[in-house]
Amino acid sequence: MLTSYAFATYLDAALNRIEIAVFVVDAELHLLHANAAAAELLERDTALRLHGDKLLQDAMCGDKSLAQLVAAALDPQQDQGAPQALSLQRRGRQPLLLTVLPVMPSPELPTVPACAIVLASDPETHRLPRELLMQLFDLTPAEAGIAQALAHGEALEDIACALDISMHTVKSHLQKLFRKTGTRRQGELVAILHGAPAVLSRLSDVPPPSAA
Repeated sequence: MLTSYAFATYLDAALNRIEIAVFVVDAELHLLHANAAAAELLERDTALRLHGDKLLQDAMCGDKSLAQLVAAALDPQQDQGAPQALSLQRRGRQPLLLTVLPVMPSPELPTVPACAIVLASDPETHRLPRELLMQLFDLTPAEAGIAQALAHGEALEDIACALDISMHTVKSHLQKLFRKTGTRRQGELVAILHGAPAVLSRLSDVPPPSAA
């Protein structure tokens, strides 16, 4: 049976395999944990920052705040199933997308305070893994590359230019993507691609924890 330390070590290793930033904060935004992607985000971006041990947002990011989001997520009067989301605006860049999930105390651990998981997705850096798209939808490497570019917001003309192929070839691949994903329009295709479980990389690479 795993010890608490071994389980915590294994959980930390698993979180570091997640490609989007994962922060764990308490009700006052004190940072309790950050995975590797979260640490990298704080180093390269100012939309979110640490002030002491508190996770804060840049003042220019809009009226709705991360503090309000966390408070709503942890409010016992609120619908715990309702999503709490926030788009942090960044000057001249795509917004940083936040989702907040509550972790409420359980009867088994009454002394553990409520906390919130903050997921931060950066559309400019997060690309759907091509290998995963191939497995999910039985795509060829070429089809997966085009699907990856479409999910990242690239136009068909730009994809053709980047891959040095004709528009006819791109559109032919697009029709195959529609058929394999059960979609009819480009917007539907992008939506289903973003619904793929692409935030996870190879969890099987995480070494098993010691049972000692």
